[in-house]
Amino acid sequence: MKGNRLLSLHYLLRTIILLGFSSYIVFLTKTDALVYYLAPRMMIYAKVSAVALYVIACFQCYSALRIYQGKRVACDCEHPVPKSAVRNMLTYGVLVFPLLVGFCLPNAALGSAMASAKGMNLSIAKQERPKSGTSRPAALPAEAGTDAEIEQMFNDEWEKVNSKIGINLYKKDLIVVKPSLYKEILSTIDLFKNNFIGKKIEISGFVFREENMKSNEFIVGRFVINCCSADAAPYGAMIEFPAAQNYTKDTWVKVTGTIQSGSYNGKDIFKIKADQIEKIAVPDTPYLHANYDPLNELD
Repeated sequence: MKGNRLLSLHYLLRTIILLGFSSYIVFLTKTDALVYYLAPRMMIYAKVSAVALYVIACFQCYSALRIYQGKRVACDCEHPVPKSAVRNMLTYGVLVFPLLVGFCLPNAALGSAMASAKGMNLSIAKQERPKSGTSRPAALPAEAGTDAEIEQMFNDEWEKVNSKIGINLYKKDLIVVKPSLYKEILSTIDLFKNNFIGKKIEISGFVFREENMKSNEFIVGRFVINCCSADAAPYGAMIEFPAAQNYTKDTWVKVTGTIQSGSYNGKDIFKIKADQIEKIAVPDTPYLHANYDPLNELD
């Protein structure tokens, strides 16, 4: 009888843990906090798993009651319960600890601390461009006017998608770095930076600063995720503004300015000479997500 009670207790603990994880996923969904951890395309799997965990928890609870009553469970394949209390505490602690952390700690977006650890990406095109001897297309001597001239400016056999994005952006009086095309727009400007010198641009994100930056510089960045927050990578643009020091780390801002050439840590980059900086609220969805069909987002 004592053995049945002990085994029943183990089933009951498993029930509580499974219900805890299921409830946590439901809690994140109801509070719109799931976006802090998963990309939208992965959320459906988390929600389905919450239902599956709930069903398994119900079965564990049913098994606990049957064992306590001395009856056989539907699947009589239980391994012997470890007799060591320390081992049992460690086993269940591994599951309970992350659950407690999730419930107790507030949901917060990644910011400067994580960007510093991972390294802010400013030269996106250099990282993604295939290694070859093909050089980047050069800008025309004067500003292009006809469609044919613009297409020539953005003619690149390796980066056909970026070329089309570049043509679209070049024709705009103001380039707005939309959240749905954040990484794609920055990589296009980086790839064809000579063509965009002097163009007006608007970009939003959190303030990131490193110790070796000048007093009139900071970076506006955002995290882009493919699957979940674990693979989040920070991308941004260098901002030049006389009163840059007035904006502390992790402050969210909207910057309007002009694209210029620059360098940072020995790398050629584009920078934005800001005309106006406005503090903004943290967006409801602070993370951005990889866009696998960016051309459909062009307007």
